[in-house]
Amino acid sequence: MLCRISATVLALIFGTGACAAGKKPHTEIAIHNPTASFLDVNARRAELAAATTPRVVEALALKADCVHAVQPAPPQGRMVIPHHYLSGSNGPVNPEEAEATLPYRQLGQAVSQGAGRYVVTGDPAQAVCVASLLSHWAAARTLLNYSYQESSQAWYQVEWTLSSVSLAWSVVETDPSIPPAQRATILKWMHDVTEYMFSQDPHPGERENNHAYWRALCATAVGILTSDNTLYQGGLAQYARAIGQMNPDGSLPLEMARHENALHYQSFALAPLVMIAELAARQGVDLLSLKENGHNLSDAVDFLVRASADPALVKKYASEPQTFSLFSGEEPPAWTEFWAARHPGKPWTDLLTHPVYDSNLAGNATIYAAPAQAR
Repeated sequence: MLCRISATVLALIFGTGACAAGKKPHTEIAIHNPTASFLDVNARRAELAAATTPRVVEALALKADCVHAVQPAPPQGRMVIPHHYLSGSNGPVNPEEAEATLPYRQLGQAVSQGAGRYVVTGDPAQAVCVASLLSHWAAARTLLNYSYQESSQAWYQVEWTLSSVSLAWSVVETDPSIPPAQRATILKWMHDVTEYMFSQDPHPGERENNHAYWRALCATAVGILTSDNTLYQGGLAQYARAIGQMNPDGSLPLEMARHENALHYQSFALAPLVMIAELAARQGVDLLSLKENGHNLSDAVDFLVRASADPALVKKYASEPQTFSLFSGEEPPAWTEFWAARHPGKPWTDLLTHPVYDSNLAGNATIYAAPAQAR
């Protein structure tokens, strides 16, 4: 049974370390199962064995895995990545960024493919592959040699890479074929990367846009994996602050400031928030019911749906034509698969007709979350 929590209780726990009504801290909002992942792997494997939902059947036919994926070597030296945009925070993108981030994206791809294939098959070779690759990067102390001041884009890349590898690792980590020494090395590395990532924040608590949410996802996932309640609760606290930031219509103000990319960043910001809620649910906490300033996460999703159907709703924030819409005909973002599993019906039944994938969210979301049985 999920523990329904109020913003007041969250504020008490995260602000003063005390719970409401005289309760002790760390009783309900604490890590109860550090191996829970964001899904029940064994139960999901059993569901997939009898899958009839067409897009799930299509996803099961995809054979990509870790063993046959590119095994990128850890980048050497200082982590310096060119800005994503050629100028400012919107407009043309910088092709040099894609080149610099290739090994990080290859890592996320390999471990995510391994995690997804492991859910389907239970093949220990996938778990061993993921562990071997991550332990190699851990031994090289990758993702720890950068500074925000020198390369803010490097800081951002750490958020996405750590989200990817921590979620993928949570899927395979309990496989008995993984050597205990590798497991310990990987967990220590992830924890060190998380702590260092937060140490680079030049304005703690002030720039709480989508990047703060991605860091919160890292804190939540790595906190659970390493049984660090401080990290875990910090991730949940950032989720609560994100909910409280919403405009009355459900838009996220710092994402609405992104001109032609306002709707894109509304969706991009939702991805880590949805996954934080999934991780918390596995620890018995119902973040989806959390209200802050009269809002919950559904309001942000609803705004995205409405503004995708009626671009005029974005005009008061961004006059430019938008680069993103849920109804553009392109593949919907992977977080919608998790959302639709908990909120079935339109527009998700129309949007989700084929497998959706995002290596930042551990890969094939359809494998992880879509209803296995056709409804």
